[in-house]
Amino acid sequence: MGSTNVFYVPIFFIVFRETIEAAIIVSVLLSFVEQLMTTGRLSPNETDEHAFGDHDQEHNAQVKTLIKRMRWQIWAGTLTGLLISLIIGAAFIAVFYTKLNDLWAKTEQIWEGVFCLIACILILIMGLAFLKMDRSRIKWRYKLATAFARSSNKMLRSRNRTTTDKRESRSSKWALFLLPFITVLREGLEAIVFVGGVSINQPATSIPLPVVVGLIAGFLVGYIIYRTGSSTTLHWFLIISTTILFLIGAGLASRGVGFLEYYVFAKGVGGDVAETGDGPGSFQVKNNVWHLTYGNPETGSPTTNGGWQIFNAILGWNNTATLGTILIYVFYWLVVIVALIYNKWTEGRVTFFGRGSQAYQRRMARREAKARDAELAAQAGTPTDEKKDHHAASDADSSSAAEELPRSASKDKIPTI
Repeated sequence: MGSTNVFYVPIFFIVFRETIEAAIIVSVLLSFVEQLMTTGRLSPNETDEHAFGDHDQEHNAQVKTLIKRMRWQIWAGTLTGLLISLIIGAAFIAVFYTKLNDLWAKTEQIWEGVFCLIACILILIMGLAFLKMDRSRIKWRYKLATAFARSSNKMLRSRNRTTTDKRESRSSKWALFLLPFITVLREGLEAIVFVGGVSINQPATSIPLPVVVGLIAGFLVGYIIYRTGSSTTLHWFLIISTTILFLIGAGLASRGVGFLEYYVFAKGVGGDVAETGDGPGSFQVKNNVWHLTYGNPETGSPTTNGGWQIFNAILGWNNTATLGTILIYVFYWLVVIVALIYNKWTEGRVTFFGRGSQAYQRRMARREAKARDAELAAQAGTPTDEKKDHHAASDADSSSAAEELPRSASKDKIPTI
């Protein structure tokens, strides 16, 4: 049994990505619970020590008890959403592999080629989403601040509560259950769609192990984010993971074209061409660029081994290359380059022939306003530190999460293409 029949790498990265997305939301929820219940507002720089110092011991005990209950609500919603996602995913896989597995018995090469091309597109989308994940913490910080800032003070009213207050408290409690439940369920269903797309031409044995490993790895990364409160390490880890994903996607694109070309060749010379080995007659000479008599990743080939199969699964290696497989590989990377440049342009991080996006115009307007404030303060002879701090705070409140940029991008000059 080949290594790809047990552990299919794209499945791992898909589950890993969706798990991190859900883990980020849960970690932000957990880290906000203390601030919400002790201060009545969200402040990224405020800690438990600052909050508890202003309350008496009895009130602190009530708050800690309520925080514990809120955490249980969050974990209950998270685990319930995860359980339902796993049940739906298992049912989907079971139905597919037991009822629909014989649909392409006579045209296996066509199906494998088509699904490899579909998988490479899904992986491209997934990789681009990977690069934006390090800003998910900022996005959900704003969303949760809006969702819970109003309800935190209401839940603290434990004495002399009216019927309306009690109803609002129960509603807030269920909100803490429903938000992680819906989030985890949505990420789980999204993972099922992506996993189904990339594994449809793989055996069922290649799914369970990467799913489990992806869940564990995603939980570990989410826990690290929760404990450290920093996404710097996550940023670089996601860059490395995205690079691997793009390599996998380019390999799948090349394999997809190779499957389609091989089907045309096998149909023309006869279905037994696969039994001819790696020598002459086993490949199409037309449009062939190279053919090696070793390194065949196909199971059953006398020159194959686990290393070549892993190389094939991750990078799309094949001992036979044609114009089609090479050109699609190059074209895939060109699409990746264009997509990355377009994303940077829409975020205002790069200009194209001197033309910037709306986000770029907003960033330039904020910089000009800040420069004018500093100039006016200098002319008035007043210190600028206080105004700078106030302006920075207003920028943080007015800018959306999608426009939040890495620190290195905000410090450097906007590059021009």
